[in-house]
Amino acid sequence: MLLTIVSLAGTSATGQEPDEEKQLRMLGRCPGCTFEQLDLTGRKLTGIDLTEAQLRDVSFSGAGLNLSLFDQATLENVSFDSADLTGASFTGAKLINVSFENTVLKAAVFEDAILVDTDLEAGIYCNTQVPDETMVSTECN
Repeated sequence: MLLTIVSLAGTSATGQEPDEEKQLRMLGRCPGCTFEQLDLTGRKLTGIDLTEAQLRDVSFSGAGLNLSLFDQATLENVSFDSADLTGASFTGAKLINVSFENTVLKAAVFEDAILVDTDLEAGIYCNTQVPDETMVSTECN
């Protein structure tokens, strides 16, 4: 599925070999990839690995991104509005103008993340580790 997304986006995964592209589809892995102007609204991308990726002008609004990895990634002008990021990791990521309006951030990790013009408070917290390494659990059911 991710291979289809890569080809539809017209962007390339930097440093990927043809055999690795097959693994991307099977494993949902795309570490170090670059995506720009991509609409993934409502897509189910559970467990996708975008470690060290560069994401600019991407919409994940309403997407299912449970257990996804954005560690060490740079995200700029990205929307996660109403997405499900339960258990997602943004460890060491840089988030610039990223929107989390009504986003499920249960058990998400933002350890050492750098937030620029980004407000996590618009999301839904439950055992969420915020950048100052504290846990926020304001909306656990």
